[in-house]
Amino acid sequence: PQPTGAGSREEGLYLGQEPPGSEMEVFAPGVVSIEEGKEYNITISPDLEEIFFTRRTPGGRNDRLWTSRVQDGKLATPVPAPFGYDVLETDACFTPDGGRLYFNSWRPLPGEESASRVHNVWYVDRMEDGWSEPQFPGPPLNDYGPVYLSFADDGTLYFTRSSPREIWYAELEDGQYLEAQSLPGGVNDLRDVAHPAIAPDEGYIVVDAREVRDGRVLGTYLHVSFRRPDGSWTQAVSLRDTLRASESDVHAMPRITPDGKYLFFEQYEKATDKADIYWVSTEVLAGLRDEMVE
Repeated sequence: PQPTGAGSREEGLYLGQEPPGSEMEVFAPGVVSIEEGKEYNITISPDLEEIFFTRRTPGGRNDRLWTSRVQDGKLATPVPAPFGYDVLETDACFTPDGGRLYFNSWRPLPGEESASRVHNVWYVDRMEDGWSEPQFPGPPLNDYGPVYLSFADDGTLYFTRSSPREIWYAELEDGQYLEAQSLPGGVNDLRDVAHPAIAPDEGYIVVDAREVRDGRVLGTYLHVSFRRPDGSWTQAVSLRDTLRASESDVHAMPRITPDGKYLFFEQYEKATDKADIYWVSTEVLAGLRDEMVE
C-alpha cells in the first residue's frame, strides 16, 4: 500500500511542507516550530513520514521528545513520545532502516528507581502497534558518554564522545559494531565540536563548533568536512557565511535527511532566548565541495 504521505511528495511537498531552496527557512512554523517553545535536534524516518524532535516548553526544565507523522499530506500536531519518561530526554535518531530509534535520557537505569546521574543512550524498536518499551544497550556504547548519534546508510555510527569532546565513529561488520575511534581529519581540530550529521553516503559530515576567526572566538556555527575519494577528510569549513548567520545567532544540532536533500538545524537567538528548527537545501554545499575536494 502507498504510504500515507507519499502523495504529498508527488505534489511537491516534503514532510507536508513546501521545501526550501538555498535560503534557510523555519521548518513547519506553527506546527513544529511554535512561538511558546524551543525546538531542536530533529530526526526523520527513512520513509519521510515521521519525525521526532526535542521541545523545551516555558520554564526551561522540561526538554522532552515529541513526535509527528504526515497525515493527509500534512504534519499532524506533534504529541509527546509515547515511551517518554519524566526526565530530560533528547537526541532522537532513526536507524537507516527506520526500525529502531535511539535517544538520550536521564531515566533510571535498569533495576534502579531514581533518575540516572548521567545521560545514557537508550533505544526503542518499531512494533506493529507502535514502539517497544525502551531498552538499555549498556556498554560498550554508553562507555563513551555518547551524545547525538547519526547513521550512514551502511550503518556506520557517528556520535559525540563526551570526554574528550570529539566526533567518533564505529563501523558495522557482520551485524556487530567494531571498536569506535576518533574521526581523523580536521573536524576534531574545531573548538567545542559536537553533534555530527553524516551524509547518507558518507560524502560529508556537518557538525557544530565555536568559530575562531583572526584569533577571536565568535559564536557557535555549523561546519562541514568533505570526504575525499581516498577516504581522508578535508579540513572543516564554517557555514556561517553560507547560511548568513549573524554574530548573535547560534546554529547547532544539524541533521541531514535520509535522501540527502535537506540540512536541518537549530537556530538559537540569544537576544530573544528563542530556538526553532530551520532547514535548507544541501545544494548550498555543492560549491564548497568543489573548492575543497580535488
